[in-house]
Amino acid sequence: MSFHLVCSPFSLVLILFLSEYMPGGDLYEFVHKQNDVLELLLILRIAMSISKGMECLHQHNIIHRDLKTANILMGDNHVVKIADFGVARVGSQEGQMTAETGTYRWMAPEIINHKPYDHKADVFSFAIVLWELITLKVPYDNMTPLQAALGVRQGLRLEIPADVHPGLSKLIEQCWDEDPGIRPVFAEIIVQLEDILQEIQVPKGGHRRSRAKMQKKSPR
Repeated sequence: MSFHLVCSPFSLVLILFLSEYMPGGDLYEFVHKQNDVLELLLILRIAMSISKGMECLHQHNIIHRDLKTANILMGDNHVVKIADFGVARVGSQEGQMTAETGTYRWMAPEIINHKPYDHKADVFSFAIVLWELITLKVPYDNMTPLQAALGVRQGLRLEIPADVHPGLSKLIEQCWDEDPGIRPVFAEIIVQLEDILQEIQVPKGGHRRSRAKMQKKSPR
């Protein structure tokens, strides 16, 4: 079972397919059955697809609230689709909500602390997903979910391997920053991922043209 998000300038449509077969299962299963590191190109393409789906949600003021690898389904050719909108909500009129919702290992500290939160809580969860793609490990695998949550609320973060591309390392750190205001929106995340992708695809000795960075305010 999966949801497809159809974005248009005028409407948001969630279409439920009961019979669709996703041969790759979910991203959690895919990641944690790997015996070796994923190629950077594949990591970027998966991360880009997730980011574009989340940007579409946020453009329509919808917060997923439980973004994690188990809620991302995989089709042929590593195509990914965001699933399980059971706890997704339209942002409140004030732009924030307070209910503790989600899964501890991927949950933003403001949710754990029962503080008001908004779309940036999904960005924190995305950082954990990206960390999983890079390390192929379960987040906080030496802790119970509750211990992990208590650690996160006290500032604990996962260790990023030293050999990770510096652009990805920087992006992860931005996305799981304690201050939601410092976390980028998904439009900005897409630009950063595209920059890394362009960098690694430039032939040796070649040059790439610089381009203006996309700036976008957080959804209200």
